[in-house]
Order: sequence, then structure tokens, then C-alpha cells
Amino acid sequence: MSVPIRILCIDDEARILRALKALFREHEVYVTDDPDTAVELAGRHDIDVVVCDQRMPKRLGVEVLRAIKQRHPRALRILLTGYSDLSAILGSVNDGEVFRYVNKPWDNTELRQVVQTAARIARDAPVLAPELSSEGEKEAARRVAQILVIEDDPETQARLREILMPHYQVRFATSPERALQVLEQHEVGVVISETDSGRADLTGLIKELKRHHPMIAAVVLTDRANAQLAIDLINEGQVFRMLLKPVRMGSCRLSVEAGLSRYWQLKQNPDAAARYVVAADAEAPRERHWVNESLLKRILALPKRWLISPSRSKPDAEAAYY
Repeated sequence: MSVPIRILCIDDEARILRALKALFREHEVYVTDDPDTAVELAGRHDIDVVVCDQRMPKRLGVEVLRAIKQRHPRALRILLTGYSDLSAILGSVNDGEVFRYVNKPWDNTELRQVVQTAARIARDAPVLAPELSSEGEKEAARRVAQILVIEDDPETQARLREILMPHYQVRFATSPERALQVLEQHEVGVVISETDSGRADLTGLIKELKRHHPMIAAVVLTDRANAQLAIDLINEGQVFRMLLKPVRMGSCRLSVEAGLSRYWQLKQNPDAAARYVVAADAEAPRERHWVNESLLKRILALPKRWLISPSRSKPDAEAAYY
């Protein structure tokens, strides 16, 4: 990027701040160890990228990023941490909408690439509103875009039917193959998926789906306190929300409503989808064992089904199982 990137680095350790400033010395770098100052700096200097440590004595990194997102949403946010804490990672997804999660000690080349990518997107891609502005828009989104649940546990299925079906058009699938059938036949705005169905690793399906179709909102259900899984899903799947089982009605409804709003806004403003792209694939295509070639081709063909005018005729209201 020829124009210097405006980067804000937040950490309570002076040596970390010195290292980050040196790493990005050709750019315009601002550093602080004070969370409140960080929020003010982000807006005053129109920051492109925020690199923030998670564990700080005054406030956690996810709390700082949440505040920056509210005050200066254009900046893309990177969470830097040296420990695995599931609640913090969940917070970075559900509250701060972190662009990437980078472990300490970081790889200099990797971090530079992530920051450069984030800066380019922050400058080029428009920022979406926090939610749809009118009840009419919300109703249109519910009428046109459907919710796909990928879940083979009968108890969780029953719980999601109870929570969602009075308000949304919901389709259920129990395998990647059945999920693709739903996606091919219906316009889906939100995918709710467990991480492991017992028959297939669904995280791979989520990652490929988001890699090629960042417009869709992915809500992941998990009953495992696996921090590394959460990190991978942030970086490689740009998941919109992560919910712990057993599913709670309030958090589930809020997540689906917000996800549907995101999808509908991206449908009207497709250039903003760049803000939700997944990390570049570090693996050779042959090593992507989680999705076979046939399913991948079908995933690639899905935009023809999704990018349908909101003025189309009303779809079937009856939910279906696949």
C-alpha cells in the first residue's frame, strides 16, 4: 500500500508497543497502554487498523475493540493475545467482530500481511449500519431470506424449532450434502451449524462456504470449550456468532436477527462483503480434505441462487426437513 497505513497499537507492555512500532515503522503508528485513550485516538486519527492485546489490567482487549467498533467502525480490528481463553474469544466474535485473531509471539511476516490486508479493506469497503433501519426492511428480510440449521441432535433440533420457527422460515439439514441441497433450492441468509455432527466435520463446510460467500452469516453452536477451534473459525470462517450449548432463547434470537440484518444489508451493498473475508488459505488445495470436489463445485455455483431481487415472489413459508 503506497499511502502509509494508520495503525493503532494497544498493549500494557511497553516492549510490545516498541516492537509493533518498529515492525510498522514505514507507516503511521500510534501506540497507547490506556484503553480510554485508545478509543479517542482511533477516531481522532481516522485509524485504519487496530492491533489490540487481550489481557490488560484496566480493560480486556475485546472490551476496547467493542468500544472502538461503536465509535469508529471503519477501522478493522485485530486481537493479539498470548493465552487461550474461550470466554474472551467468544467475546471477540460476538461483541467486537474481530477481523483476525493473532497469537503471541506473532510471526512478523504474517502480522504485516494481515495488517496490510485489513488496511486495504478498511479503506475500500463501505461500513454497514449496526442493523436494519426500519421494521419494513426487517420484515422483508424475514420474508425472503431463510435460516438453515445443520444439526443432527434431536434435542437441539427441537430447541431451535421452538425458538426460531414462530419468527423465521427455517430449514433443517443433518449433513453437508443435505445442507447444499437446501442452499441450492432456497435463498439462505443465516446458517446455524454445530461443529461436529458425528458423521462429518462441519467446520470445514462453514469455512468453504464463507470463503466463497462472505455475505452469508454463520452462527456456530458448540458444546466444547475449545479455544483453538474458535480461533480457527474466526480467522478461516469469519463466523458471525458462536453460541454454547444448550442453546438459550435470548442469545439465539438476537444472533439470528442480527445475522439476517447483516445478510440483507450486504445484499444491498455487496462491496461491504470484503470486510468479512476469511484468511488466505495457507494449505494447498489438495489438503482441503473437508469438502470434496463435487460439494466445492456446488458451493461455487451458489450465488446464482442467492443474489435474487428482494422484489421476487414470496417463498414457501412452511419449514422443511432435509
